[in-house]
Amino acid sequence: MRILIATASRHGSTRELGRWLGTSITDRLATGDTSVEVRDAADVDSIAEYDAVIIGSAVYMGRWLREARSLVEREQTELESRPVWLFSSGPIGKDSKDAASSKDPASSKDPASSKWDKAPWAIEHRVFGGKLDRSTLSQFERLVVRLVRAGDGDDRSHDEVDAWADTICRTLKTGASRSATEQ
Repeated sequence: MRILIATASRHGSTRELGRWLGTSITDRLATGDTSVEVRDAADVDSIAEYDAVIIGSAVYMGRWLREARSLVEREQTELESRPVWLFSSGPIGKDSKDAASSKDPASSKDPASSKWDKAPWAIEHRVFGGKLDRSTLSQFERLVVRLVRAGDGDDRSHDEVDAWADTICRTLKTGASRSATEQ
């Protein structure tokens, strides 16, 4: 089984979440016939060669990054024919604690999640806390952060990523269909 984890990350923290997830899935599905590739979404030309796909993006101004949106739009037909999971990263502080992992857009505090939660081809859309380090931001980004009064911090959780990897691996091992996992 070939699994793709494609991420769109402006400053590297979403890419790092993808790597954590890739390591967790590899550890759980440690068989000779399973491979996990973690790639930048912008570098993925096609998903046709993969049996399962996980796409994640940082959220800026309430939207996924262009590279992730483009991948989803370009490959939508292929995405509909295999198991797919989506994740967003970005909430910091209190918002990261309130972020939900649900197919119910009303239960999520992530403004970008409602579009992806409605994607019928996705098994699940998970929202992870983000990381904010002002030293890596552009002058404009620092201005926006100051205006919204966001504080520095790293609200990503290895435990949450590992728990999600468990869920994904159980689904892949049982060969459960998307409709069975949505119930």
